[in-house]
Amino acid sequence: MALKIGDQSPSFKGMTAGGTLSLGDLRGSHIVLYFYPKDDTPGCTKEACAFRDSLPRFKKMNAKIFGVSKDDITSHEKFAQKYELPFTLISDENGNLCDSFGVWVEKSMYGKKYMGIERATYLIDKNGIIRNIWRPVKVDGHAEDVLSEVKKL
Repeated sequence: MALKIGDQSPSFKGMTAGGTLSLGDLRGSHIVLYFYPKDDTPGCTKEACAFRDSLPRFKKMNAKIFGVSKDDITSHEKFAQKYELPFTLISDENGNLCDSFGVWVEKSMYGKKYMGIERATYLIDKNGIIRNIWRPVKVDGHAEDVLSEVKKL
C-alpha cells in the first residue's frame, strides 16, 4: 500500500557516517527525507546542492534534511566532502528504507528495464506524520517547493 499524506511515517533505521539514525532520533523536528538514485551524478548533485544552499532557511523553521540512497557510507562521505554538503546522507544498502517508502521501483532507460530508486521527497512533521510527498521529483526548483511547504507547518 502506497504512503499518503496524513499517514504516520514508517519507522526506519539507516546507517550514516556518524552511526545508526532512526526516525525516533528525529522527533521534535520537521524532516525532509529525500531519496535519490546515486551519489555524484548530475541530477543528484544538482538536487543535493540546492538543498545545501537552502539549508539555513530550513534550519530557521526547525527542519532537518536527510538524503537517502543505496550508496555505501564511503561513497556518501566522498560526495558530501566534494560538494560541502552540511546535512546527513543515509546509506540504505540493504534497501529496507527504500522499500518502506515505496521508492524502489522498476525504471526504464533506452528501452532497458531495471530496478532503481525513484527520486522522491517526503516531508515529515515533528510528530512523524507525512505532510507532503513529491514523486517523481523534478530537480529544478524542488528545494524551493519543499521550503514553501515547510513554511506552512
